[in-house]
Amino acid sequence: MNIVKEMTSHGPYIRYELGLENLVGEAYRCESLRRARSIYRSIIEPEDNVVFIHRTSYDRSDRQVGKVRLKRFFRSRLPQVRSRILPYEFDESDEDLWTKEWSVEVKAKEILMPYLLEAIENTDFIRKPDSGGRIYLYNQTKDILFHMYDDRGCDVFSSDKSSLLPFYHLHRKWILDYNRYEIDGIFGEGLAGIIETDEEQKNRRAYNNKKVTDSGINLRRANICHVTHDFKIPSIHADKFEEEISLTSFTIQRILSTNDQVTYTASKAQALALIDYQTLLMCMYGKKYGSYDGWSFEKLDSKSCTGG
Repeated sequence: MNIVKEMTSHGPYIRYELGLENLVGEAYRCESLRRARSIYRSIIEPEDNVVFIHRTSYDRSDRQVGKVRLKRFFRSRLPQVRSRILPYEFDESDEDLWTKEWSVEVKAKEILMPYLLEAIENTDFIRKPDSGGRIYLYNQTKDILFHMYDDRGCDVFSSDKSSLLPFYHLHRKWILDYNRYEIDGIFGEGLAGIIETDEEQKNRRAYNNKKVTDSGINLRRANICHVTHDFKIPSIHADKFEEEISLTSFTIQRILSTNDQVTYTASKAQALALIDYQTLLMCMYGKKYGSYDGWSFEKLDSKSCTGG
């Protein structure tokens, strides 16, 4: 059985953001590891039975594929390690590549968790230790697959969404906003059931495209902007709106309150190229609680510019 394929292709999932764009250097690294450790510990307990899976991909013409050094990830001597060749993990139709998998079944307490997460964290950096490939941890006890893909984030899968629901609640603020609308739909909470019509989508994207074009910003180059979204929320819904949207990574601010209405802004520094997902998310919050009144921006890299 290909556990990874079964889980990632068919199972409900949660994608968490680990590395934060507003942090740099050691602060970025420490926060990414802090979140990864917290998620790992909540999902995998010391006595859980875990299948440790290590994968690397190669060109089929490469016949000199050595054994991966797995023992460095564990406290004691390993039981039997299994290995097998699989179709290329990311595109099974690609006949020029294949994936080699090593796996071993252990108690979770045998895994050197801090070392393991640091090795995965270093995937895209020239720093030791390094993972030497992609690592998946399948918790047999809870039927949950944990995959930290690099310093940016991690995915958690299960064949049963009820197994993931506690972690959806526990780490909800860390859910990657790019996938939040879809993930809320999986668990039937948050923005679940708030739908954008085809006409609304067409108008939203046309508005976004015009503002980006008018900005003169080249989305293929550095395009980090401080984007601010505006809302008008009836007072009776204000607390609920504020509570829910504060679970995202956007910074929320009350601008003006009257007896009948509260004006809010939700802001985030991010590539302007990602404005489509931001506006979908904000439009749905506006639709659920009141009205969304559009966005403005301030460019944060070398040349400052604003739009309103």
